[in-house]
Amino acid sequence: MLKLFAGAALAALVSSSAALGASLDAYGRLPAITDVEISSDGANLAYIAHDGGTSRVIIQPLNGGEVQSVDFGKVKMRGVMWGDPNHVVALVSRTGSVENQTYVGEMFQATSINIKTGASVQLPKKSAETVQNVLSSTPVGGVVGGKPTVFAQLYAGEQSNSWQEGRFDLYRIDPDTGSATMVQMGDFNTTEYLFKTDGSVIGRTRYDRDNSRWSMELRKNGKWVDAYVVTAPIDGPSMLGLSLDEKSVVMSILDDKTKDYRLADLDIATGKLGDFYGPNESFKMVYDDANHVIGRVTEAGYKQYAFDEPRLAAAWAAISGVFPGRQLSLSSHTEDYTKVVFYAEGTGEPGGYYLLDLNAKKLSKVGSAYPGLTAADVAEVRAITYKAADGLPIHAYLTLPPGKAVKNLPLIVFPHGGPEDRDEASFDWWAQAMASRGYAVLQPNFRGSTGYGESFIRAGDGEWGGKMQTDLSDGVRFLAGKGLVDPKRVCIAGASYGGYAALAGITLDKGVYRCAASVAGISDVAELIKFDTLRYNEESSIVRYRKRWFGVTSISDPKLGARSPARHADQADGPVLLIHGKDDTRVQYSQSTAMRSALEKAHKPVEFVTLREEDHFLSREATRQQMLSALITFLEKNNPPN
Repeated sequence: MLKLFAGAALAALVSSSAALGASLDAYGRLPAITDVEISSDGANLAYIAHDGGTSRVIIQPLNGGEVQSVDFGKVKMRGVMWGDPNHVVALVSRTGSVENQTYVGEMFQATSINIKTGASVQLPKKSAETVQNVLSSTPVGGVVGGKPTVFAQLYAGEQSNSWQEGRFDLYRIDPDTGSATMVQMGDFNTTEYLFKTDGSVIGRTRYDRDNSRWSMELRKNGKWVDAYVVTAPIDGPSMLGLSLDEKSVVMSILDDKTKDYRLADLDIATGKLGDFYGPNESFKMVYDDANHVIGRVTEAGYKQYAFDEPRLAAAWAAISGVFPGRQLSLSSHTEDYTKVVFYAEGTGEPGGYYLLDLNAKKLSKVGSAYPGLTAADVAEVRAITYKAADGLPIHAYLTLPPGKAVKNLPLIVFPHGGPEDRDEASFDWWAQAMASRGYAVLQPNFRGSTGYGESFIRAGDGEWGGKMQTDLSDGVRFLAGKGLVDPKRVCIAGASYGGYAALAGITLDKGVYRCAASVAGISDVAELIKFDTLRYNEESSIVRYRKRWFGVTSISDPKLGARSPARHADQADGPVLLIHGKDDTRVQYSQSTAMRSALEKAHKPVEFVTLREEDHFLSREATRQQMLSALITFLEKNNPPN
């Protein structure tokens, strides 16, 4: 069970768990099952099954009928959904370019599976217009003229081989033939559509890149009418979805009084914006399969759900009563909310999917995400709070190595990526693997993290390598001051921004860490922003976003070099491990090779591991395990746990 502790209360705590016996490979495996979705009529489950690097879509009847398995091989499965009770839509991604698409990146595509015939087809397969054969939004199932359909937002036009060309249109696609038909034509500035599952278009958002004009428009009498307009050079409002009664568009808008994003309903009939409402804390929205907003979830400690749909609220209350002290996540539900699928994880629970049948008054387990791990293989996770040097409260999670007294422990600081993201009270396969080898693992939600309000995010502006970095080492000093960790046995490891933090920790925040491990990390922020400028131009929103994060107004600002670990490799005061996927399109592989060259030139100890055919997200089982093996070997060599 996750417990909330602060200050001196931590010092008296002692772990009593048994020693872990699972192999590293067990932690590094892809989850055995993911994305368990129940059909709207409650007759079938669909989910992804991973086995030794290969993936399948499983269709499991709940009446005891024959289970179907559709083999997708070694492609990267990203999700499944029900288009209608007879069609499953599987989402996959590929790194690089695909047919009719020259823009290189992580490309998402969809395949429809007819569960009655077993036939499958790519969505879209053909269209009267020239369209990209990659998805620009999550598909939505619906019915038009009594026939099932799948809605998708696609770039289209005479030149549709790049998202920077053509129009952004809404299409409906036949799930059996793959034939796509335009529902609504957009333009280059269109960014999103809101529609009902019968194809009725309610609204859209547009962003004019030339003047930073963000607008939400309603579809009235065949024309687009401005409903909400604002200048948004970097951030902006969001069109979240339809209200349950379908009379309003739910919006997220910055409240000038609270300086946080709040909810407000925009009346579809009048175009008027209502008052702000919702929790006075950071939250995410919960949706049904028809674009309706059905609730919200806050993430302080455990996720806490608040549902607007009373039937779902009642079901969730029953579920929470059965699983106290567990992190629970809603996975899917039937149209009438009588069957609910959810995911449970946390201390002593590596993760499992469950099905609640309210009519039958029955709770059953669908399957385990990590069947190779037992409850004893999942270390205790505790939520802690400490103060940064300037007094800002920092919330963090501390994973404790089983079988060890909580005193003078070896520590791995493990900052999350993003950096506009956060760690949660959930099963973290990477942190658990390190804890299983005898390390305490600290995961701070440093300033700039989400989940604590807009002002906390903005507190990270300009603090790459600055206060965002010392927020991490302040956590080390807090734990050391309580006697919980040995300050002489601390390393730092992370991926993406966390990889940057690891490299900055060993070069810019010296004297704290014995070693550093960076996975797909950024080593040179000056080169990163130059790359983005060449790709998008300096006035693009993404480059403006980067400038705000780095605290500069020009891409030639010397601060960029001052905060780049690769340019301070001669200051590294410990060995460095660099791991990077060769197919990474989010952070360039050259970011790690440049750091290796700089460290070698400075005669500093460095190891380099290339993950072949791996992207930014450690999507493949073999390379996840390769990464874990290299990381633990490096940590045990440079920071022995015993």
